[in-house]
Amino acid sequence: MPSATTQLTDMAQWSHHFAREILLPGDLAVDLTAGRGHDCLFLAECVDSNHTGCVLAFDIQAEAIASSLERLENNGITASCISRPQQIAAPGTFLINASHERLPLFLPRPPKVILGNLGYLPGGDHSVTTRADSSLGMTKAALEELQPGGRLILVVYTGHAGAQEESDTLTTYLGTLHPRHWHIITMRPFLCKNAPYLLVAEKRQQPATVRDRLLQR
Repeated sequence: MPSATTQLTDMAQWSHHFAREILLPGDLAVDLTAGRGHDCLFLAECVDSNHTGCVLAFDIQAEAIASSLERLENNGITASCISRPQQIAAPGTFLINASHERLPLFLPRPPKVILGNLGYLPGGDHSVTTRADSSLGMTKAALEELQPGGRLILVVYTGHAGAQEESDTLTTYLGTLHPRHWHIITMRPFLCKNAPYLLVAEKRQQPATVRDRLLQR
């Protein structure tokens, strides 16, 4: 659980809680929106990217990549900026100045956690935001690529232009997924209008086939 000093409605901290529950050193984790590097640093520490794990962080804004790189290096995390999948050589943390829509092209293996904050860069240009179409494409790709037991964790912001369309698009799509294959939850502050909320989709372990059950006897 988040610490006692954490606000109950702090969705960013809840996103870290749901990631920390399942991440282990050596895992692969993805930060869909590098931003100022807070999530990227958190994921790198969870998977021990300096020694065994791997983190990929995407952002379309060069300012975000530079800010994240600085934060990582100031906290003792070795990180590299890359432009091609061939440059990934785990362990390590790799920053990619590209849209999260390119996620499948860069994944070296199925990730355990894919985490993102949708919206705009804090302290940056508020006219540059995530969009309904690209976020939907990213979500479909992320769910396809997750390893069984892995989680897609999204903090969704609703106060900027186009945010409601993005939110509606994602929740509508997630509502079409079959409960046999997915556990999905949403967390929303009850009294705060237009406050960020959390979406978590966990890929269920695939049910054993008849052949698998016979081999286990």
